[in-house]
This record gives sequence, structure tokens and C-alpha cells, in this order.
Amino acid sequence: MKRYLLIIIILLIVISLPAKNKFLGEDKVLHFTGSAFLTYWNYGISRDIMGNTSNNSVYFAVSFTLALGTAKEISDKKLKDTGFSWHDLAYDTAGIIAGLVLINNLR
Repeated sequence: MKRYLLIIIILLIVISLPAKNKFLGEDKVLHFTGSAFLTYWNYGISRDIMGNTSNNSVYFAVSFTLALGTAKEISDKKLKDTGFSWHDLAYDTAGIIAGLVLINNLR
């Protein structure tokens, strides 16, 4: 339970910081939480609905979530002025890791 409290405190601190820095701000929190949610969700779909093994479900969840994050950044590069952001992908990766922690502790 202490781990979850620590994660929530860190998220609240990052949300409260102004987005003047490329490494901080609300956008990065959305990348982190979105990736954590998608990893957990994709694992559940693969494991519970598709009936895959636990290991295959982890591979599916990580691969699919990372592919979505990368596709989003590529679309930002081609369609928006914001461009491709390695910082966003770093937060996506951290969110995937947090999703795996949740899978190991909640399922």
C-alpha cells in the first residue's frame, strides 16, 4: 500500500508543477497514467478475454502500449507543430513499467 501512496504523491507533485520544463507538466502525467492504464487494460484483455498465458499477455500489453505511444508521437511529428518528443516516450515507458507493477501486485 505504501508503494501506491508514493506513486500518487509523486503524480500530484508533478501535476502541480508548471510545464515550463520539457520533463515536467500535466502532459507528461497524462502520458504516464495513460500508458499505465493501457498496459493494465491490455493485459486484462489478453489474459482474461483472449485466454493467453501470463507471459504472452505481458508481451502483448507492453508491445501494444508502446506501439500506440510511438504512433502518437509520429502523428505529432507529421500533423502538429509540437513534433516528436522523446520525453513523452520516456514517460510512456515509465507508465508501462508502472502498469506492470500494478499487474504484479493487483492480479
